[in-house]
Amino acid sequence: MAERDAGFSIVELLVSLLILGMLILMILTGLGTGRRVWERMDQSALSIETIEGAQTLLRDRIERTYGATRFDSAAPYADFRGLANRINFLAPPPEVSRPQALRRYDLSLDGNGNLLLSSWSDVAADPDRPAITSVVVLRGVQAMDIAYFGVAAPDLTPRWRPTWDHQPAPPRLVRVRLAFAPGDRREWPDMIVKPAAEDASLGVEQRS
Repeated sequence: MAERDAGFSIVELLVSLLILGMLILMILTGLGTGRRVWERMDQSALSIETIEGAQTLLRDRIERTYGATRFDSAAPYADFRGLANRINFLAPPPEVSRPQALRRYDLSLDGNGNLLLSSWSDVAADPDRPAITSVVVLRGVQAMDIAYFGVAAPDLTPRWRPTWDHQPAPPRLVRVRLAFAPGDRREWPDMIVKPAAEDASLGVEQRS
């Protein structure tokens, strides 16, 4: 009996090693799971920051829309052209670039899924070949849908419209919706912006 109590049998040793191995496996699995959870949280936080940054940039530009009036057609109209997948408008340059002339901005989606905000001086030396600056606002965008709220011809009813062109003033509101590819976890909340220049009389320019 004394010899039995002096040590462990081979079976007891194997059982102990098996239990120890299971504990180590559980710890390693837990660490791996925790790492993946943290990675997903980091990616989610980064995605949210990216979306917020993109919306802040676009909101700042669209809010500063300058309602210049054009006279190159039979009826004067605001220098703002909005399509379902593109906007073209005038706005002051960013704070860091002032004082400078107004810039023409163009928001569009290219064939590679890049949401682009391009701009160039509205008083460029060569209007046909301006120096264009393009910023990739967001990557991996599958589709963009833009709508415009306001009163416009021919029905003169305040409602959301898929286009806004050759109207007396810019729209009261602009809504930008983005869609991502299936499996892309990013979410783009509807961005609704109120352009500051609702009245075309804010700026009157003769343009040829």
